Amino acid sequence: MIYLCKSAVTASVRELYIIWRFINNDIWDTVIPCLITFISAWVYHSKPVDDFPLYFLFSVLYTILYILTFCIANQVNSVEEDRINKPDRPLVQGLVTEAETKRRFVAYSILFLIVAICLQLLLLAIAWMIVTQMLCKWGCSNHWFTKNVVCISLGTVTLLAAEWNIVGPVNGNVWAYIIVISLWAGLGLPLQDMRDQVGDRIMGRKTLPLSVGDTTARILLSAYFFLFSPLVYFCILLTQTGVQEIFASRLLTGIVIVEVLWHWAVALRLWMYKSPKADDKTYHWFVYLFIVTIPLICFL
Repeated sequence: MIYLCKSAVTASVRELYIIWRFINNDIWDTVIPCLITFISAWVYHSKPVDDFPLYFLFSVLYTILYILTFCIANQVNSVEEDRINKPDRPLVQGLVTEAETKRRFVAYSILFLIVAICLQLLLLAIAWMIVTQMLCKWGCSNHWFTKNVVCISLGTVTLLAAEWNIVGPVNGNVWAYIIVISLWAGLGLPLQDMRDQVGDRIMGRKTLPLSVGDTTARILLSAYFFLFSPLVYFCILLTQTGVQEIFASRLLTGIVIVEVLWHWAVALRLWMYKSPKADDKTYHWFVYLFIVTIPLICFL
């Protein structure tokens, strides 16, 4: 009995470690935004503090399964790319085999759907699984527009809406906020493809820098972040309040100034720092803006 218990503990610890290795590159991109969305919804709906720990546990469980199913599906289909772009991933390292990974995808997908049913999030979970297939199986990740603007925008909607629904219903104003912030995120995410050009070229993808060239892509993205992305971001605020109200408030006017300067800093970084490592940091500057934007709905 003791031996069986030790074996079970060892197997559980190893599985948790494998899960971590699959998702650790997506902590800032997905896990933290999910949890921030949940907390923002809790504050927005003025839910009691005593109920928070249990529902936060639900949020953590759903979030981990949400990103884990995607990461497994993505990584099992991009081993050659990961040997170059992300050599620390578990399949490249030999931590798990391809067959084991496919079995995990089935098992965790079933568990994800069961959890979604319990949390009354089945439709959003199914929508996310469809987006996952679009990206990992149906070729939508092969072109920058279908990957970022279409799939990432749709995936972000399912992410934010699910976390919000764990707390309470998504009303019209919240839906508008979620949709616009998701579109803004999707429009800006060709930025992440600047860092992964070598691996994407091997996979035959048509990311923005591979479609138009590195220099032209930097020109287009810099122009977008300098001129258009701040305007799209401003529309996020407009889903909750009016133009006059924004500029009549010192807080909201300050937010507008900060977001414009933040966008300009991203645009400048694209030209000042051009290595894959620097491009990764530039991309994460955009991710940080996404993260701090989510709870703004509580102040608008």
